[in-house]
Amino acid sequence: MSSSKKFTGIFFLILGPSGVGKGTFLRQIKKDWEQRTDIIFPITATTRKPRKGEKDGEDYFFLTKNQFEAKLEKDEFIEHAIVHGENYYGLPKDKVFAALENNNYVIRELDIQGLWNLKKILPPENIFSIFLMPPSMKILEKRIRGRSNLPEEEVRRRLETAQKEIEHAKECDAIITSEEGKINEGIITVKNRILREIALNEK
Repeated sequence: MSSSKKFTGIFFLILGPSGVGKGTFLRQIKKDWEQRTDIIFPITATTRKPRKGEKDGEDYFFLTKNQFEAKLEKDEFIEHAIVHGENYYGLPKDKVFAALENNNYVIRELDIQGLWNLKKILPPENIFSIFLMPPSMKILEKRIRGRSNLPEEEVRRRLETAQKEIEHAKECDAIITSEEGKINEGIITVKNRILREIALNEK
C-alpha cells in the first residue's frame, strides 16, 4: 500500500464490461442519492471524446493526452489505465481521499484494471466491488452494437475485452446480473447491497 492515511469510509466500485449498463446504473443511483452528504460520486478524467449528451466536469473531465500525462507526472491520480488500447482513464485523488478519511462513501464506475490498481493503494476493508454481469454474451453484443455505429473491429475488441473482464468477476465482492428489460430492479439490488455495507461499516 502506497498511502499511510487512515481511511474509515468505503470506496464502492461498479465494474462490468462495456455495454452492461454501468453508466445508466450510476446516473440513477446518483440522482436518487443526490441529497446524501455522506456519499460522493467522483468524476473520472479521460482522453476519450465525449459521447452525445456528456458534459465536461459533470460526466467526465475530458482531457487531451498531453494534459492527462502532465497530471500523471504530478501523481494526481489514485489510479489510471489505458482502456481499449487507446484512451486514458484516471481518478483524481483529492476528493476520494478526503471522503474516505471523513468516514464518507465513494461510488464510482471503474474497470477491472482500476480494481487491481486500487487494491495497491487502499486497504481491503475500504473497498467493496460490485460486478455487473450481462445476461449473456449475445445480449451484451446486441447492447454494444445498439449503442452507436461502431466499426466492426471496435465491436470485436470490446467483446474480447468483455470476455476477459467477466473471467475476473469472481474477484469482486458481489456479482449482480443486469437483466434485459429489468434495469430498475437491477439498480435497486445494487443500492440495497451498498446500503447493507454502509450499515455494517457504521456499527
